[in-house]
Amino acid sequence: DRLVTAGNYHLRVWQVDVGMPKLHAMDAKMGTMKRVIQCITVTDDDEFAYCGTKTGELLKFKIDRDPIQSFNDPDRVRPTLKAYTKERFGKGVKSCKVWVNPSTGNTNIIIGAGDGTVALISEKLNVVKGYRAQVMGAVMSISMSPDGAGFMVGTDQSNRYYVTMAWDVELRATCHCGPVNDICFPAGCSDLFITCSIYDIRIWNSALRQELLRIQVPNLECKCIGITPNGQTIVSGWTDGKIRAFFPESGRLKFVISDAHSEAVTALAVCNDDETRPPWRIVSGGDDGRVRVWNVTSSHQQLLHSMKEHRSTVHCIRVNADNSQCVSASADGSCIVWDLQRYVRLLALFEPTVFQSVLYHPDESQILTCGENHKISYWDASNGQAIRVVGGSNKEMTSLDVDPIGDRFVSGSADKLVKVWHYDDGISTAIGSGHSGKITAVKISPDQSTIVSVGEEGAIFLWEMAAP
Repeated sequence: DRLVTAGNYHLRVWQVDVGMPKLHAMDAKMGTMKRVIQCITVTDDDEFAYCGTKTGELLKFKIDRDPIQSFNDPDRVRPTLKAYTKERFGKGVKSCKVWVNPSTGNTNIIIGAGDGTVALISEKLNVVKGYRAQVMGAVMSISMSPDGAGFMVGTDQSNRYYVTMAWDVELRATCHCGPVNDICFPAGCSDLFITCSIYDIRIWNSALRQELLRIQVPNLECKCIGITPNGQTIVSGWTDGKIRAFFPESGRLKFVISDAHSEAVTALAVCNDDETRPPWRIVSGGDDGRVRVWNVTSSHQQLLHSMKEHRSTVHCIRVNADNSQCVSASADGSCIVWDLQRYVRLLALFEPTVFQSVLYHPDESQILTCGENHKISYWDASNGQAIRVVGGSNKEMTSLDVDPIGDRFVSGSADKLVKVWHYDDGISTAIGSGHSGKITAVKISPDQSTIVSVGEEGAIFLWEMAAP
């Protein structure tokens, strides 16, 4: 019949009068203590409330009521601050949970701090020696397991840990803590895929749904990602205008192309060259509207050509099978087919939209595009004429991918739906719903058994792709 709320410099206990109905409030006595309270936990007997503060203390309030008073009458006993911890935890106490030790019957409090500390506090508000652990990210939630053998901890970096009562910490699940911008599969390998987001690149095992490797670059966002055909180098574009390459086994930095673009690198494509016989090439696009071709050798990286015809951000670049052409999609309403031998424009496709994605049909006779006009457009690759326009969504279309045969393709959009399409008929044959934010990229696995989609909310979904 009571509830406790807290906030800036106050704690309030509310008495529920069911008969009226009405809530009677009683503010706690805090004396000279002025704290911003961020979390509350209450003991099983409702006698005490423990509160975590922004400055890192744990406060103890006595909140028991007058036993003579009727439950429907306003309480006359004011909650009172009884004690607080002498030790302050870094970046504030973000979460707390009361735990009763079954062997002793003593009440303890598990706290989670903003610096990733998980600690056990006694009833007298002393830190229990030996019961302290460190996790990655601020601890935002704590939940006891039903059997009482441990508890789950969730952090603001999308990590979920299981902590036993012996204080052994095990990472149970993890994901990106920001929008996931791109995905790629290594050639011919469906067991692994790579994603990129704010601060990091991650390699995942698609069968086990587990993270295998994390490559971190602090304070930067990775906008696009690719991998060489033989899988020896991960290539990525970042918001500081640099292209960074990493070894996929260790995550160690292989090389950096500084000032690849004057603004963020927003699109990448790796040519189908043999990396073991350099040089091999990278095609990049940026916020500055430029498309640039880079020659990569074992000793250096060289700019071959910079092509500037787009007037806005380049969102997507695709290279054809024989490396003779590439197509770039831009926010200026144009897709340009470039000759990668002479570095000149071959074709230009125009539409009154912001193009988000483009791809070649596997036989390279057609080009597929999508954008903010909610449409999927088919284009003749030889003359740039529009062949067909299909309504793809009721919101912005963001991503496309086609299977190696060319019978089906998948799309992602801002309506949070993943759709499988029959290429020739232009009909949606399957729809997947699960994302809670705009889908940013979709990819079909090389064995055509799985679709991976990622979104702005940080989620990664794996979908079973039904047989045609």
